[in-house]
Parts: sequence; structure tokens; C-alpha cells
Amino acid sequence: MDKKLQQKLIQATDTLQDDTVQILQDLIRIRSYSGEEEEIVRYIEGKMQDFNFDEVYIDGLGSIVGRIGQGPLKILWDAHIDTVKVTEGESWHFPPFQGVIKNGFIYGRGAVDEKPAMAGFLSAGRIIAENYVHTELPFSLYVVGSVLEEDCDGYPLYHLIKNEGIKPDVVLLGEPTNLRVYRGQRGRMEIQISTHGKAAHGAHNQQGINAIYKMMPFVKALEELDKSLVPVEPLGKGSITVSDIMSRGPSLCSVPDFCRIHLDRRLTVGEDKNAVLQQLKKLLDQHKLTADVKIPEYRGSSWKGTKFKQDAYFPTWILGEDHFLVRAAQDTAERVLVKSQASGFWNFSTNGVATAGRLGIPTIGFAPGREELAHTAREELYLDDLQLATRFYSLFPFILAGINRE
Repeated sequence: MDKKLQQKLIQATDTLQDDTVQILQDLIRIRSYSGEEEEIVRYIEGKMQDFNFDEVYIDGLGSIVGRIGQGPLKILWDAHIDTVKVTEGESWHFPPFQGVIKNGFIYGRGAVDEKPAMAGFLSAGRIIAENYVHTELPFSLYVVGSVLEEDCDGYPLYHLIKNEGIKPDVVLLGEPTNLRVYRGQRGRMEIQISTHGKAAHGAHNQQGINAIYKMMPFVKALEELDKSLVPVEPLGKGSITVSDIMSRGPSLCSVPDFCRIHLDRRLTVGEDKNAVLQQLKKLLDQHKLTADVKIPEYRGSSWKGTKFKQDAYFPTWILGEDHFLVRAAQDTAERVLVKSQASGFWNFSTNGVATAGRLGIPTIGFAPGREELAHTAREELYLDDLQLATRFYSLFPFILAGINRE
């Protein structure tokens, strides 16, 4: 990348530093729980229009999309703009929807997961749009504020790509990476296993078959299975957790004739839904337990009233270190941070389960914020890191376009 262009973009980014912080503060102050994102979508829509994006629209699900340029390399930036809820039991040091700034940090719900990326995307997009008006760019940059990610990760981008006509060549996710380039994640899936018994009055319980008792040895076997799972580099081991159990019978004074457990299964390299289901059925056979096994289906509606559904399966994905997308991101990060850091992987799930896991589109992530603070009352962001990320976003499309032509 030409040093003059690099300096020009960095200088423009620094000039907008206070504006970027203000955008993040505004975003935090807008409560945007999954399925309730209209207000924040409208805010971002206005900013994209003010910043002279070439095209701005809301897709059929309710995500906001802005485009800059119409070059051949199609780049998609995604920051999900919904958050998990604030619960009564959480102890926040500062009110979660005020965006309090103190000692160089900003606090609040979404301060990590993942409104900083959207603030950086908007400022970087503004710089590119305003400095390259009437200029033929080597890329088409799509900036997406996706909805419903916390409810059904992956689906908002799957909808956008399959139903809205956007076919990106590469994807950059704004999930927190603490300013490292991330290039994959463990997958996950949910499974429901149900056993059936025979109802009877509790006073004559020997006449019934207790479905809970039938399930108990299998639950213990699942605990042992979790301990035996083998780590596979670079993602480590998978896991299996019984996350819920329910039963049903004629009354609380009777023998239950139905029991169901809900499993959270994290998937490492080489594990997919077929392998997991075979593993569970083998374990059921070992315990001579007849049970129904199924992957549940997510169903819901967006803030626009659009209904959606998807199986609760989110594949593992990894992008190789030598891929041009990773090389471009590492090059950009080194220019911004003036140091080299090894690439990494998320522990949690992201929209990459759709772009990379289901659709095979090269995907990475880069954003400020510490992953372990997401979904907690300790969400805080060092604002200097927001500025470094915004520099990254400003340079990255140009570096990527150059490397892609090699």
C-alpha cells in the first residue's frame, strides 16, 4: 500500500476520533435487544446516508445494509447490532444504557458485543466515501448491521446472502478479538433427547415406569463422555453439556411418562452433526435406552415481522493462515499496531457459522474488546482500542484489494 495513501487514511481517521466515540455512545444508549432493533437500524441508516454511502437500505429481515463503491472485489463487513438482555440479577457499575465514559473507557451493554465494530465501520466508511467520491474503487464494500444474531447466530447473513442478492467474496466480522485477527471458531449444535415411560398414581408408583429414572444413567454417561472428548488443534476439545431437563406426567402426584434433556454440544475440528448424532445413538445403545433424538429448530420473527426458522446446528470453521484474506488482515494489523500478533480463534459462536461454515465464504474477524466480557455486567471498552480498530477498517479494503491482485 502506498505510504501517502496510508498516512492520508490514518490522518482522516484520527480527525474523526471524537465523532467515532460519539457514535459508539449513541449506539450503546439505544436499547437493541434481539427482535427489537428498529431504533438502532434507523439510527445507522441515517448515519450511512449522512456519510454519503452509495446505497443504503434495510433488508427483508430487518438488517441495515450500506454499500460504498462498485469494484469487482466484494467485501462484506458485519457487526450484529442486537444485544442480550439486561437482567435484574446483574450488578452494573454504571447504568447499562448510558454509555458512561470514565478514565478512557466506555461502559454499557454492547460496549464489547459488538457495537464498537459498527462505530468503527461507520467512521471508516465515511472516510472512504468522502475521500473517494467520483473515484473508481477496486472493491464494493458492504457494511451490514445485522439483527437477531444473539437469537440465531448466522441466520441474518445467511438470509442476506441467499435472499437479498449480495454475494460477497470475503467477510470481516466485528465480534470482539482484542485487536487480533481471528480466523475460525468451534461449532455448536443443540440436541433434544426424550424418553418415554408409563404413568401411574404416585401412591402406586410401582405400576408405572418413571421416564426420569430411565434418563438418569444416560445423563451420567454424558458427563463422562464430556471428560473423554479429545482436543484437536487448533481449536482444542469439544464439549457436551446437559443444559435443561424437563418431565411430564398427569400431575405432580404421579409417575412421569415423559422426560427430555436439552444438550449444548460444542464442536471441534472434524466434528459435525452426523458424527455427533452417531456418537449419541451409540451411547444410547450401550445403555439399552430407547429414546428420540432430534436437532431442535429455531423459529421467530424479526422486528419487521419477518418469520424465520433454522435448525440449531452451527458448523465449525477455520480459514488457513496462508489465505490472502488472513495475510491482508495481518498486514493491516501490523501497520496499525506496529507489532506482529499471532492469529486466533473465538471461543463462542459468530455469524461466521453461516458465511464460512455453511456457505464456504472466506471469513475473518477483527475488533476491539475482550471476548470474555461479552454478555456480562462488566462490558467495557478502552477507547484507544476503538481508534486503532477504526484505522484498521480504513486501510483494510485497500490492502486486501492489492493482495488479492497478486
